[in-house]
Amino acid sequence: MLREFSQISYHERQQIYTGSCQQRSMRQMAKILDRSPSSISREIAKHSDKYGYFYAGIAQELTEKRKNVNKSKIDRNHHLKGYIIEKLNKKWSPKMIAGRWSLETPKQKISAESIYSWLYNSNEQEKIELRKCLIRKHKTRGLRPKKSKANIKGRVSIHDRPEVINERSEAGHYEGDLMFNKGSQSQNICTLIERVTRKTFLIRNDNKTTKTVIDALLDLIDEKKLVMKSITFDNGSEFADQAQLKERGIDTYFCDPGSPWQKGAIEHDNGMLRRFVPFNLSAECITKEYVEMVNEMINDMPREILQFRTPDDVFDMTFNHKKLKTSRVKRCLAGDGGNKNNVFNQNIQSVAFHS
Repeated sequence: MLREFSQISYHERQQIYTGSCQQRSMRQMAKILDRSPSSISREIAKHSDKYGYFYAGIAQELTEKRKNVNKSKIDRNHHLKGYIIEKLNKKWSPKMIAGRWSLETPKQKISAESIYSWLYNSNEQEKIELRKCLIRKHKTRGLRPKKSKANIKGRVSIHDRPEVINERSEAGHYEGDLMFNKGSQSQNICTLIERVTRKTFLIRNDNKTTKTVIDALLDLIDEKKLVMKSITFDNGSEFADQAQLKERGIDTYFCDPGSPWQKGAIEHDNGMLRRFVPFNLSAECITKEYVEMVNEMINDMPREILQFRTPDDVFDMTFNHKKLKTSRVKRCLAGDGGNKNNVFNQNIQSVAFHS
């Protein structure tokens, strides 16, 4: 069963600090907190020095600082934010506000463009009202979709992915993506598919920060004891913390910007999942239990590419060495994305299933 991921709280950090002082093992603390040992291990590694785990207050403060890193300069500076809101309500233009602020506080200069970007970076009700104060209101300014710049640190292109992955001649290589639904562009379902067996794993996340997404993925790997050798993503910022995967010996690859079709297996899988999780299904309805039910259903569906065996069957044979049920269906050559070379193959024994 997949456990819904959530951030470690201040109260839990207090218990970790107490447990560390009492020299409890990570497994003991994980059991008390109903967390995976890997989550406790990462928490202690992030918030410790040579003397041991920090006080809960210090650990919480460091966490909050990391959260603020991705905030805009204006959101981080409450005095500046208040100044901008006050002057906008007085019908000052962003250029007037920026010029006057920079004159009064030369060590904290701000540009008019930064104010415009802050005003148009979301459709929060407060910002919608503030935009009405502008002399010229640009309805679409800042809201047009932007192509990803693929500026993920340590990013490795899909073009450098080894042929053993491209040809599906070895199991243990995955593709990953996020699915969103009506009513929330934060809550999501992380979808994973093993390229050879087509086994799907779903994780429900409350937000799309890279910490939440990657930590939940690592928890899943530990919980399911997955043999994961590589994973291919698109260029979303939610996968920016992929260095944690590399530390675990998992190679990561990224599609070209604007080319999600390069990870065709997960795109096809997402299309199948949309029958059970249509976009207009409210995010509030997508509970942990519903996601688990869909996960079981999708893996119990026979696939032509697997000679009408199910992903569960093939995955168990590959990684758990269970014997496959005999199929009466005549074997066929089923292509993947129109490429006849990327097939499960006429003969299932021709695929190199290594653990």
